[in-house]
Amino acid sequence: MFRYDFMVLAFIVALLLGLTFPLLGGTVVYRKLSSSGDALAHSSLAGVAIGLVAGINPLYISIATCIVSFLIIGLLRKKFGKHAEIGVVVVLSAAVAVSGIVSGYIGAANLDSYLFGSILLVGTPELIVVSVLAGVTALYFLLTYHRQFHCLYNESEAQIAGIKTQWLDLSHSLLFALAVAIGAKVVGSLVVSSMVVLPTAAALLLRKGYRFTTIASLFFSLAAMVGGVVISYYLDWKPGATSVGLAVILLLIVLLVRGIMALARKRKPSPTP
Repeated sequence: MFRYDFMVLAFIVALLLGLTFPLLGGTVVYRKLSSSGDALAHSSLAGVAIGLVAGINPLYISIATCIVSFLIIGLLRKKFGKHAEIGVVVVLSAAVAVSGIVSGYIGAANLDSYLFGSILLVGTPELIVVSVLAGVTALYFLLTYHRQFHCLYNESEAQIAGIKTQWLDLSHSLLFALAVAIGAKVVGSLVVSSMVVLPTAAALLLRKGYRFTTIASLFFSLAAMVGGVVISYYLDWKPGATSVGLAVILLLIVLLVRGIMALARKRKPSPTP
């Protein structure tokens, strides 16, 4: 497998994305904004279609469309107030419409590789971009760890304590948009949002503290991403779909283990006085 340069690149990129997704996805899940990942993922697909038609690197157009979509989502969420989730649906619908219209001008085979990801799409430009993203995300997470936790626990108290919650939300959302846009090319536009959410969801089932959940989500994400690349190489499967399948299996395993442990506790005889 590692005899081929493209597989080495794919493995490194999967490793870096496996570290990046849970560091950003945790906050998204805690804030119940998982659906925004779907909107950004479809926006990245629209960017890919536009890039292919215009003859420009789809990665760069995908990043641009995700950032614009993120800004529009933020604006619409404020406009709709209590019905903020409508803003996400509007952007998702617009992205689907643009993707469907523009895709009519390109070959289906060209777009198909971006839907579920392709190892062959990973090159040096992707490695550089993903490396920068992973480094910035890790640094951002370390520098804002306590402030992020404070905001998640109680945003009002965080504001009273002098934490600039709006800046934290803006910077995190921007990094999240970049991660979805970049990850969509490797993992696939249709499944990248799943890889952002599923590792954290599996970790949450363990019902431990915030720090433990973060570490566990990193483990689940790395196992799914790296495992997906390896399995897809040997079985000739779609890497993105394989990674998501592994993430779902890990989540089901956690559910099964929790169920067995709960059943064992119920059957355990109570101590006699």
